Amino acid sequence: MMDVNQTTLIAFGSISFLVVAVGLVLRELIAPKRETHPALPSGRRGSIRRPRTVFDQKPANTFFGKADQAFDRLVLEADSVDTPQAAFLMILLSGLLFGGGSWLYSNEVLAGIAGGLLGMILPLVGFSIQRSRRFREIREQMPHVLDMLSRACRAGQNSEQAIQLVGEELDGTLGREFRRCGRELQLGRSFAEVMRSLGNRIRTMDMRILTTTLVVQRQTGGNLPDTLERMSGVVRDRINAQRQMRASTGAGRASTMLVTMIAPLAYLFMFIFHREHLANLYQDPIGRVMLAVAVILEVIGIVWVLALLRQVD
Repeated sequence: MMDVNQTTLIAFGSISFLVVAVGLVLRELIAPKRETHPALPSGRRGSIRRPRTVFDQKPANTFFGKADQAFDRLVLEADSVDTPQAAFLMILLSGLLFGGGSWLYSNEVLAGIAGGLLGMILPLVGFSIQRSRRFREIREQMPHVLDMLSRACRAGQNSEQAIQLVGEELDGTLGREFRRCGRELQLGRSFAEVMRSLGNRIRTMDMRILTTTLVVQRQTGGNLPDTLERMSGVVRDRINAQRQMRASTGAGRASTMLVTMIAPLAYLFMFIFHREHLANLYQDPIGRVMLAVAVILEVIGIVWVLALLRQVD
């Protein structure tokens, strides 16, 4: 015979997975169906029309619209899941599992709410880390892209042919992006729109300078190979300077992160092994207020530290 806690845990897990399954079914029903393209191999589905994403939308004016676009942009720039809908279901499942597990373990509503918030924050942190790594990879590849474009243009190829060459020869994130640009150009999309879309998808200063340079050179002319070579040298110098800054501030950044994580880790240790010491924070009204203030100040401190570390990166 199973006790009440085991039955509740099984029921909660079943309900959580049921919610995610319903969300996946609704996503399949609501998402537009892709028609089979005759040029694709049998068994594969494709769409002639390019799917619209947040990069094709105008900036929202309302707070919720801006938050929705920021979330979609984070998920797509992280390039870890296919769609923002799948990322939202992942966050929902994580919040349900962490929140329900904390509530069943402690039998306290506040612990369940805290666990649910933590479970929803962790995927967002993972997406943010993945996006930072992806942008770092893009910055590292930019000098090679500029050199390849310069050599291709100096060999007599035009901008479209140079972009297709980069997509064919380069691996990684930028290789996929330039291959996408090459396909869009072959389908007849204008060069300016393709470059504008590329700059919106990869929001780095180097990429925006590159796309603007290519569009302006196509309209007014000029010595494009020399311009790309100078840009490559500038980008390499900037990367070297960033590496030196990261090396010189490595100890300070590590100590800052350690100090920032001491309070959450100490609370987690007390919550798991010495929960009786936290009873006053849950039972006394003043203790609950102090706990709420501490959580708010800790979140503000973490956001502040991450903003400072992002400037260094």
